[in-house]
Amino acid sequence: MIKHFLGIAGVATLVTACTGTPTVETGADAEVINGNLHRVDNSRASLAYVDPNADFSKYQRVLIQPLGVDNVEIIQPSNTTSAIQRKEWALTDADKQSLQEMFAAAMEKQLQERGDFPLATTPDDDVLEIVAMITAIAPSGPKDDNRSRTPGRNYVITEGAGSIAVAVAFGDSETGEVLGLVKDARSSSSFWGMNNSVTNKAEVQRVFNSWATQINTALARATGRDQ
Repeated sequence: MIKHFLGIAGVATLVTACTGTPTVETGADAEVINGNLHRVDNSRASLAYVDPNADFSKYQRVLIQPLGVDNVEIIQPSNTTSAIQRKEWALTDADKQSLQEMFAAAMEKQLQERGDFPLATTPDDDVLEIVAMITAIAPSGPKDDNRSRTPGRNYVITEGAGSIAVAVAFGDSETGEVLGLVKDARSSSSFWGMNNSVTNKAEVQRVFNSWATQINTALARATGRDQ
């Protein structure tokens, strides 16, 4: 059930800085979805919903599901090559596996090793389930493979690797009740530099690490562990 709601809202009130104090909408005019999720105002994210009655203090561990990578919109980079030479940027099975491994490593490192939440492997009454999926990727340059880059071109210079959008749902691991829905888009480095598979992977890992750190910080606040 938690995965189902990623299609509705698809990371933010729990994972990003805000333009002001986050405020959960209440009253007759509150924007509510799924009957229990109220929109959170003053967030940099495009969408942020949370259950105002959820007791996050009960959750001591987190269950991280594999990153969803099967429904990713690829926003093709601008390209100066001819239409005949141009190759569509696409995620291979190897790319998807690499993204899942990097995300899992970031969550384990920032939440368990450096953070406040041991990882669980099965649902339990003290386990918060986190389900994330990549919704879009906008690469800033052609893919670093033999079929996508102009033959004889040794390097590509771009302003960062591009941007990535992620949707995350937080829910009770036993009941499947969704307690929070958020989404965020993040651009990589704004500096101009080499664009290749090594630099791109490093930038994606930094983005995942940043999201994971902010998730830990926000969950620590929500559960009272930051006291």
